[in-house]
Amino acid sequence: MRQNNFNFLRFYFAFVVVIGHIIVISEVKDFQFLAPYFSTYTSVTAFFCISGFLITQSYFNSASIRSYFRKRAARLLPAYVLVIVLSAIFLSLLSQYSISEYFKNPQLLKYVLANLSFLNFIEPNLPGVFLQKGLSPDVNGALWTLKVEVCFYLIVPALLLLAERIKRKYLLFIGLYLLSIIYKNSLEYISQVNQNNTYAMLAHQLPGFISYFVCGIALFYYQSTFQKYKIRFLISGLVVYLLERNLELEILTPLSLSLLVFTVAFSIKQLNSFGKYGDISYGLYLFHCPIIKAATYLGYFQKYNPFFVALIVILVVVGVSLASWHWVEKGFLKRAHSSRLKTIINT
Repeated sequence: MRQNNFNFLRFYFAFVVVIGHIIVISEVKDFQFLAPYFSTYTSVTAFFCISGFLITQSYFNSASIRSYFRKRAARLLPAYVLVIVLSAIFLSLLSQYSISEYFKNPQLLKYVLANLSFLNFIEPNLPGVFLQKGLSPDVNGALWTLKVEVCFYLIVPALLLLAERIKRKYLLFIGLYLLSIIYKNSLEYISQVNQNNTYAMLAHQLPGFISYFVCGIALFYYQSTFQKYKIRFLISGLVVYLLERNLELEILTPLSLSLLVFTVAFSIKQLNSFGKYGDISYGLYLFHCPIIKAATYLGYFQKYNPFFVALIVILVVVGVSLASWHWVEKGFLKRAHSSRLKTIINT
């Protein structure tokens, strides 16, 4: 049994993202009072905090760098490729083009190649899909975070190799944190002053979120200290987080959010076995946007009771995520784990 609640937390944050996007994408007025309680940005950044910890743990539990990258690929790629391929195929049914025109359109190939390369911004749209007034035509806006995750996976070996050579590791973590905060806040300020969204887009790349990842890394290294003063960290983290939210700042938010997340992660032992029947959090995150957009495009939220439609959408997303986990993701992870065991045995 896992001695933490990361499976529960990942499910919770993925679920918050699903509800948050139902509220935003559907634009149903009756949902808007819920918006402050379902922040997609908070959930995404909480994911980054958790990733910092778990990916560091994965690296140290890997027999080699090759094993580390194999496990990362097995976790990330199968469901990611699946959602891109399924979206490209089935959303042809919602295109304003005929089936023949849709599959012959060069935009389709551009979408598939760009998204498989994690360069979603190059082509986020499919030919003739979601071309409706008031509805953004991008197929899956949630995928932007995956390139940030991939970049983080790539730098982890070098970053941890450097950390292992430094006696006072906290100085490295503090330095990276400060540089990330300066990078993100500076670009967002320039974007506001110049009214240029390019700077805002650059702010939301890996350097801007290193502060969240590095908090997870630091908490991995200093677990014992954190556990010893967990309640104090919880109180201080909550005060700082609420204060910065009220002041609309994001300076100590990565640290304070991490303290809150990790307090829950190492408390409430009853939730330790939450993921024993499957880990569908990744599937929830990947598949929900196209499904919500399809329901919105087809007018279901306007034609029928919006709360009932939202429930059906959630059930469909959960069902697809369960299928993805049991039929696709779990098999690849088992093979990656088997390869790791063979490597350990052979060495």
